[in-house]
Amino acid sequence: MTEDYTFRGLPMASVLPGTTLLVSGPSHAGTREVAYSMLAGAEDEGVVVVTTNRRASRVARNFEAASMRLDPARSAIVSCVGQDDRDADVDARLAEVTGPGDLTGIGMRYSKLVEELHRDGVERVRTSVVSVSTLLSFSDVQTVSRFVHTLVGRVGSIDGLGVLLIDPDAVDERVLSNVAQFCDARVDVRERDDAPEMRVRGLPGQSREWTAVELYG
Repeated sequence: MTEDYTFRGLPMASVLPGTTLLVSGPSHAGTREVAYSMLAGAEDEGVVVVTTNRRASRVARNFEAASMRLDPARSAIVSCVGQDDRDADVDARLAEVTGPGDLTGIGMRYSKLVEELHRDGVERVRTSVVSVSTLLSFSDVQTVSRFVHTLVGRVGSIDGLGVLLIDPDAVDERVLSNVAQFCDARVDVRERDDAPEMRVRGLPGQSREWTAVELYG
């Protein structure tokens, strides 16, 4: 039986393989940092990040800040910022698409990277899209929803973990609910006293109370 995914340093219980979480919170609240912390797993786990608006070098710094060791054997980045990232000096496999509006290209390159990792012996993969908000600014909600639905299905089929980031200040509640319906649970993040708090909704065994997060401790 495949082991549950655990979260180092976060006030969260483990989750079943195949789970996708929608991490919702404003950018100033530490939401991105919470999402990256969720990607920090065991040494034998792989990580694939789809970055929609930040260069691969910045993603690499986010990895390192979350105490994750970049390694091409198990780390991969799908960059949507165009050819500017072609020569990025990062210790990860790198695939590119022309921009955040190329959802077909993103899906194809993501699947290819996951297949490569599996072929190289990496059986457990944590996946993140940072962020869905950017995808929504380039495509309509129906198109992005289909992409999210397909990605969630892919995560489930490989017994992976999905972490999708969205900024509720950038979308209306209808759009947020539309995206959330395809995920297994929602992790809300807010800022209190200059530090983030989080809660989990939609999964049994998780606290629904707001709990302080000590990031990168």
